[in-house]
Amino acid sequence: MGDGMAAPKIYLFTDNNEECIKAEKLLHKTGIPYKKIDVTRNGIRGWMLVEFGTMQTPMITTPNAVIVGIKNIEKYFKSSLRIV
Repeated sequence: MGDGMAAPKIYLFTDNNEECIKAEKLLHKTGIPYKKIDVTRNGIRGWMLVEFGTMQTPMITTPNAVIVGIKNIEKYFKSSLRIV
């Protein structure tokens, strides 16, 4: 990115259901920058299936992990960041 800002290292794939909203609140609570990706647009679900083997949301990707489902996301942040 030419504007001097680093790209986010965490991506939240969401379709704005209840679990996705909960995941976004959790990410917001961490204070860690992230990019929200609405999977209902532009065929992203198909790309998710090819890239990650699932179309399930919420899904969070980090440089070291792909976490699918709110329970797994909560466990991830609880164990790695001591946030939840």
